[in-house]
Amino acid sequence: MYKSQKDLKEYFDQFVNNYACFVNIDLMIAPMTVCLGTASEMTKDSCVHLGGQNMHYEEQGAFTGETSPLVLKELWAEYVIIGHSERRQYFGETNEMINKKLKSSLVHGIRPILCIWENLEQKELGISKETLKIQLREALQWIDAIDQIDIAYEPVRAIGTGKSATPEEVQDIHEYIRSILGNEKSRIIYGGSVNDTNADSLISQPAINGFLIGSASLDPQKMLKILDVVSKKNK
Repeated sequence: MYKSQKDLKEYFDQFVNNYACFVNIDLMIAPMTVCLGTASEMTKDSCVHLGGQNMHYEEQGAFTGETSPLVLKELWAEYVIIGHSERRQYFGETNEMINKKLKSSLVHGIRPILCIWENLEQKELGISKETLKIQLREALQWIDAIDQIDIAYEPVRAIGTGKSATPEEVQDIHEYIRSILGNEKSRIIYGGSVNDTNADSLISQPAINGFLIGSASLDPQKMLKILDVVSKKNK
């Protein structure tokens, strides 16, 4: 929940004018929903894709404060983040709700980024992988087009702390996620205190297909540095 309309204009003035549109990168930025209209105008002639931070699974109804998938489409959002750890922690989102949102986003042609996570206690108990497995299976239940969904692994212990999981830890978890997905060609991306100093070591791991960047994305110059690192690794 950052960047007012004014802040966003200043951000894109810097970012769009300096972004080289790397052909080997899909870049999505997800501002607050109320700022998507401004973001659409600021990026309409660029190669920046836009996404929503959340959406409801229904098109309309008595769901005060929620965002309809139809509104995201009207505002040119091509992606939507679903099941972010903060939505689960603070707003009580369940795997059942997330499953409904995934189905709705696919029906409406919005590519979802499904977030899965574990906390420090689960890691210390040695049940990280089992926790992720349950989230994946319940969230993806009865969904055939899994290859149209991006999976974001975000260990809560590393979000906003500046303490990313080690590249080796992330590689191991991403390999495990891939084993559950089987032959599905979903991108598996990492989100946990990714910044311009650790991006190189993380993206060097073969199982890490990209990033879901949090606080570092608030600074357009840091974001551009990360994109440059990823582009060089993807060549």
